Amino acid sequence: MSIELTTTEELRQSDNTGLQTYLNVVLKRRSIRKLTSGPITDEMIRHILEAGRWSPSSGNTQPARIVVIKERQNEFWDFVANTLQQKLQGDQLERALNRIPGYRSGIFTLLFYEDTTISNNPPLPGGAEIWKNFAAQAMGIVQSNVWNAIAAAGLAASNQHINLQIEDELREFLGVPATWKSYSIFPVGYANETPVERSRHPHESTIFYEHGPLEESVEVLSQE
Repeated sequence: MSIELTTTEELRQSDNTGLQTYLNVVLKRRSIRKLTSGPITDEMIRHILEAGRWSPSSGNTQPARIVVIKERQNEFWDFVANTLQQKLQGDQLERALNRIPGYRSGIFTLLFYEDTTISNNPPLPGGAEIWKNFAAQAMGIVQSNVWNAIAAAGLAASNQHINLQIEDELREFLGVPATWKSYSIFPVGYANETPVERSRHPHESTIFYEHGPLEESVEVLSQE
């Protein structure tokens, strides 16, 4: 069955409402940097995070750790702004500071970490490099699942990496172990902007059935 998907129209698939619901969430998810606050329960936040906790990982090693900032939301973003002022300058600093009010106005903030004790003491078989790769894959899946859960809850987020510019200071502020590797920050809230419409490469140029594009070229040449 061929399904044509766009970023603007809902998928309609009468024989599988579960798939329809999930893909509609994926299609509607956007990077939203200007957020606003609103009602949300701690139970809802917990359910969003369950999407990360139940994400798959090689050997069920579960390397992801997530820090949730809610009660200290303003304190956290004050800390980020002050630390960035000490670390950055010029246009880079101005751009970072201009975005912070949009993050601060949200409801809560998620910080994603990898517990590197797992890849540094890898399960057998394989060595540390293989398990570092496995851990990176697991972290990507966790972040994707949490982001889609955020969208499914009617909330918005963006994937920010200012954590990499203040990683040591952030570690001290949060009180996280030195063995945790910082990955990203998700400011979360209700959308307070209309995102720019994005596109994706055509299905046929990114998805290949039975064989890759090189084999298609070989077949064409063999027929000539």
